[in-house]
Amino acid sequence: MKKIVLKSILLGAAILGLSGCGNSADNQITLWNPFTGKDGDYFQEIVDAYNKTNPDIKIKNVVIPDMYTKINTVMNSNKDKDVPDLTVMHAERVELFQSQDLVTPMTDVLADQKEINENNYIEQAWASGEVGGVRYTVPLDVHSSPMFYNVDLLNKYGPTALDDGIITVEEIDEIAKKAKVDGKITYPVNLELWTSMSFVTELGGSIEKDGKPNVDTPEMKEAIGILKHFVDSGAAQEDGDDAVQLFQSGESVFLQDGTWGIAGHKEIEGLNYGITNTPSINGKTFSNWTSSHQFGLLKKERSEEKMKAIGEFIEFVRKNSDVWAESGQNVASKEIFESPDYKEYMQSFLVSDPKELASLKIYDFKNNGITLDSLGVQLRDMVYGRLDISEGLKEAQKEADDKLKEGA
Repeated sequence: MKKIVLKSILLGAAILGLSGCGNSADNQITLWNPFTGKDGDYFQEIVDAYNKTNPDIKIKNVVIPDMYTKINTVMNSNKDKDVPDLTVMHAERVELFQSQDLVTPMTDVLADQKEINENNYIEQAWASGEVGGVRYTVPLDVHSSPMFYNVDLLNKYGPTALDDGIITVEEIDEIAKKAKVDGKITYPVNLELWTSMSFVTELGGSIEKDGKPNVDTPEMKEAIGILKHFVDSGAAQEDGDDAVQLFQSGESVFLQDGTWGIAGHKEIEGLNYGITNTPSINGKTFSNWTSSHQFGLLKKERSEEKMKAIGEFIEFVRKNSDVWAESGQNVASKEIFESPDYKEYMQSFLVSDPKELASLKIYDFKNNGITLDSLGVQLRDMVYGRLDISEGLKEAQKEADDKLKEGA
């Protein structure tokens, strides 16, 4: 009799345990993000601050290394329980995921959130979340690839170069002549894929045409030619030398880098550095490659309560995400980046006025990945003279076109 009672008690406890697990899942929003570095700590601070407001449904924040591979896996499993309730994805994925029927519109999430609208966010970031007139994502930030400079070296080799607020390709050439005498690198090749895209945009070109890859163009040839010129003239480093290490050790004047690099640069003792726009070709205009992290809904069934709670969380982020700027990203919410205190963040210059905001170019068409993969395979060889630029661009264009035909 005692054994029967004991079994009943254990069985009841097991059932309650399972019931508790189910309720736990119903009372939390699982949020996936790809922030595996220091940025993940800052994002967790936002989530913790929201959960401390004691919402009915709290956020369970989960960092997912290699997140897009994981997304493919869970979406192919056709099991809603494996799919997160909310996901932070890159702007370049939105149109692609929409075309693959992997995302759900934000309509229900935003039904009660009237302040989440185009007037309250950076224009380009907001536009990236819309496909065919339907809102699929809401922006968290924009992150760009401008140019850093060593204040001491620039004062030595080009003290007036920044007087007009713009560093030109021609000024880099002049600075390089002086820096080489002291054995310093001027403009090490780094993030050349994004830099070439910035140059192409300034030249009036684009890497897409009617939504398809468009890399074999006069503008791209000129853009890569500029980087190759820096290599040939000795302004850039030998291939294989680490550009970031050169800059952080005081051995290079400039560094093209992501704004998120600020977190690493500020930890280097004695490094006196500043930040400015991508070099200008014509001396008047400039463009800064940019992307955006966006909140989106991978396709699954969600309760009305969860949809409403997701909206409440995103609205909280809109008003309370200033800590995210610590990661080097620019917060997309105007309520944050237009506040006077925001100027303390080094990257804030990129959102400081209409001209800077207009320089932020996001390439978010669905074939962006195919385009950049195909170009990236050839690019460094073109920059370092191992492959003729015209030939390399023809090969890159053909590879992209072939992948498009294959449905890659």
